Amino acid sequence: MRRTAAALAVPLSALLLTACGSSASTSTSSGSSSAAAAQPAASAAASPSQSAAATSLDPCQLVTSSEASSLAGTTFGPGQEESTNGGKRCVYGSQTTNVFTVEVAQAQDSATAQADWSQEQSQAQNLAEQKLPAGVSMSLSTQNVTGLGDRAATAYASTSVAGQKIGISGIYLLKGATFLAFQDLLLGHNPPSSAALQAEARTALGRVP
Repeated sequence: MRRTAAALAVPLSALLLTACGSSASTSTSSGSSSAAAAQPAASAAASPSQSAAATSLDPCQLVTSSEASSLAGTTFGPGQEESTNGGKRCVYGSQTTNVFTVEVAQAQDSATAQADWSQEQSQAQNLAEQKLPAGVSMSLSTQNVTGLGDRAATAYASTSVAGQKIGISGIYLLKGATFLAFQDLLLGHNPPSSAALQAEARTALGRVP
């Protein structure tokens, strides 16, 4: 199920790199360099797995454009769907300073998913810390949440690059064998609160069979 872990871990590290590249490039070049900076993190994390199962769920329907817009305090167009080696990702606001992602992935069965939950949380945190640019530190905190699916946790990370605040908040969910995660990364503003993420999580989990 390592592909499942990668599907949930990549956004935290790759989006932090995206924001770092975006803020660093504002004085010298266009924001297109931020996408290139994020790509190596995604490629490195997407390792193959024998226990992950393909999913037919559409992440852009699990959290819709209007719902993502409401959480992020902006107006997103249609999301861009991407494959993540067995999972799927929907990206709203690609290559902007307000990026919202939704990931969905599935294990072979719920027992495997439960067994790997703690390891996946740890892997997501470690990957985020390892992929930060040299000289950039990050504050990351996680908290388990009850009453949402079978397992749930929220995460908040913050850092600063060239005097620009970068904040990301997300929620990570398990329902049966299905992992669902969504998070928002903003440059210069506060990301959605834990309460807002949990409210949306209840709606999104209702769309997971």
